[in-house]
Amino acid sequence: MGGRSLLYPLVLVFCCLGPFLAAAQTTPAADPAEATPAQQLQDLGPLSEAAVRDLVARLNDAEVREILLQQLDAKAREAEPAVSGLETVLTGWQQKAEALREGFGAIFRAFPEIPAGVATALARLPEQGSARVLMWLAAGLLAMLAGGWIAERLVRRSLRRVWSQTVDSNPRAGMARVGCLLMRLVLEFVFLAVFVAGALAVFFALWQGSEITRTVVMTYVTALVAVRVFAIFSHVLLAPRHAGLRLAQMSDHDAQQIHRKNIVLASIAAFGFLTCSLLEHLGIGDAVHRAMTFTVGFVLIATLAYSIVRSRKAVAGDLAWDRENSSRFRLLFADTWPGIAAAYVVVLYGLIIVIAFTGGQVSYLSVFGSLITVIFLPHIDAVIERAARHLEAREDMSGQGAGQMRIVMLRAGRIVLFLVAGLFLVRIWGVDLFSLAQASVGSRIAGALVDIGLTALVAYLLWEMARITIDRRLAAEVGDEETAAPEPGEQGGQGMSRLQTLLPLLRVTVQVTIAVMAGMLILSALGVNIGPLLAGAGVVGLAVGFGAQTLVRDIVSGVFFLVDDAFRVGEYIDVGSVKGTVEKISLRSLRLRHHRGALHTIPFGEIQHLTNYSRDWAIMKLEFRVPFDTDLEKVRKIFKKIGQELLQDEELGPDFLQPFKSQGVLATDDSAFLLRGKFMAKPGRQFMIRRAVFQAVQRAFAEAGIKFADRRVTVNVPGAEEMEPAERAAAEKAAASAVASAEAAAAEAAPPAPAKA
Repeated sequence: MGGRSLLYPLVLVFCCLGPFLAAAQTTPAADPAEATPAQQLQDLGPLSEAAVRDLVARLNDAEVREILLQQLDAKAREAEPAVSGLETVLTGWQQKAEALREGFGAIFRAFPEIPAGVATALARLPEQGSARVLMWLAAGLLAMLAGGWIAERLVRRSLRRVWSQTVDSNPRAGMARVGCLLMRLVLEFVFLAVFVAGALAVFFALWQGSEITRTVVMTYVTALVAVRVFAIFSHVLLAPRHAGLRLAQMSDHDAQQIHRKNIVLASIAAFGFLTCSLLEHLGIGDAVHRAMTFTVGFVLIATLAYSIVRSRKAVAGDLAWDRENSSRFRLLFADTWPGIAAAYVVVLYGLIIVIAFTGGQVSYLSVFGSLITVIFLPHIDAVIERAARHLEAREDMSGQGAGQMRIVMLRAGRIVLFLVAGLFLVRIWGVDLFSLAQASVGSRIAGALVDIGLTALVAYLLWEMARITIDRRLAAEVGDEETAAPEPGEQGGQGMSRLQTLLPLLRVTVQVTIAVMAGMLILSALGVNIGPLLAGAGVVGLAVGFGAQTLVRDIVSGVFFLVDDAFRVGEYIDVGSVKGTVEKISLRSLRLRHHRGALHTIPFGEIQHLTNYSRDWAIMKLEFRVPFDTDLEKVRKIFKKIGQELLQDEELGPDFLQPFKSQGVLATDDSAFLLRGKFMAKPGRQFMIRRAVFQAVQRAFAEAGIKFADRRVTVNVPGAEEMEPAERAAAEKAAASAVASAEAAAAEAAPPAPAKA
């Protein structure tokens, strides 16, 4: 989730600050035609005495008194002592606190007046709100609902086959599920439209022309339609009776419980606030209307916060559906989000009360838009992320390209989702981003929201396209050319291909370039002049070039080594002082793992010459000692047979480039012939083949009756023929011990033998 999940707190903060940003908008300039005489006089600038007398002569007494009062007030303000900024702030807060106290006092005083206010509003109904009228209104509403229900049932029955083939099919494929959900959404709105049409048909058939009656009926029909619209979207997201179509990751019980709570919340909001608006239209009075609206809002917010807290486990499970593979931030966000959301709705309600009591105006659209955006946005984002994860799980090597691009588009859709949510909040709160952008650097972030979002979207698309292209090529290289790692503690190794070595470096370079360019564009969108930054970067780069010549030499040398294809990751090389297998290549150095485990880091600029033991092929030469009476032709045939048998081996045969064969007698010593055999194999596989050759030769010699020659040392001792057998044995033992000690000392003093090649 990482950086994208940081958008949640940003959207939440904006929703909290939305009312204040809306209230902080600059007031438009007054129309010159509506300006007071004093303002017109000031706009004229300095005038001569004759012009002043002529202007005053054209003014009436009231305008002259207004100008005189303004001049006297200005003189009085000049005589007053200056007020500090802190005192001004404190005074403003005191005034707001006083306004809040008066607002709450007015609401509490208006509670006892609610019954009388409702009675006054009902008195405006025909025949003074008699029980007969109320009964007729209730009967009319029931008739409308019945007419709408019958029409809807008829249409549902006619489209039953379409419904069963789409919604009730419970498809498992991702695109099929999306298609079913869209079809369900369309059908639900079709049914709702039929219901409204049937209800309105009954209404116009029964309506007798009373404007107040029409207002009452249409108010509650509108409330019912609003509840059903909200229920449709809740049903699509939760699918309480269709687990196969459920977008949210939760159990059937949790889905049904949350769906019912959503309908209750929508009913409180729609019927409660529309009833308050209806009573206001009927003349209930401002104080009583505000008290009732405050009560409905308090009940709604309390119910919503309670529902969020009660459903916290289901909500957290939906946001972090895969706890084993989810990031730490996602898990923390999922666990804390229910509490944050509950606190948010309470804080938002408090802010709305503060703004309303201090003279501001907040619309229902702004309030409900903020609530729905903040509450549902994380869950919609989780649905998109689950779809991307599902595609990743289904991807195989053959279909990686198209599937990966769908995944990129899905995750890019998350950025678009947050961008659209931010613009929606800006729109409903009526925040003028362009005027705010002129205030300060912090406000420019809001003004540049679209540019920043589009830049992040394009940068993310380029980032993912580069990553996918390189990863696909790397996967193809791994599939086409299977690398063979050397055995631990041995030299050699075929290593990776050239692309497998260069593409990771290219990926890092491209991604760093994209990140730097995106950062520069975002700074430019915020109004920062990036010209000096680019010039400064050039100067810094020049200074680094002069002050870090060794670093530059290492980087340039590494570039030419890679261009020359001198080594690759996984190959065994010797750079003079150290040797080992290339484990990692960076911009200025490479890491070598010695076959005994040591890890060496060598800057490219320090490499004078380089020997690669893992390129193309490797020759292994083996030596055998046999007695002088051995049939050498028989040994040659045995070696040839062993070579042919190993070529047929399923495991070792493909690793041969040339079969094992005899090279004849290499040398002789005092006790044996020294025979040599050789074979050519793929780099890194020669050691496995060598073990197999030794085992095969030992087994074949045993079957043919050929013995390996023992090492013998001839020691001439004067008078040995006159020695007793015990003395002769002691002398031979002493001579053998001396020879062994001399050989061991020579082996320790000798330098390590180079790798076989």
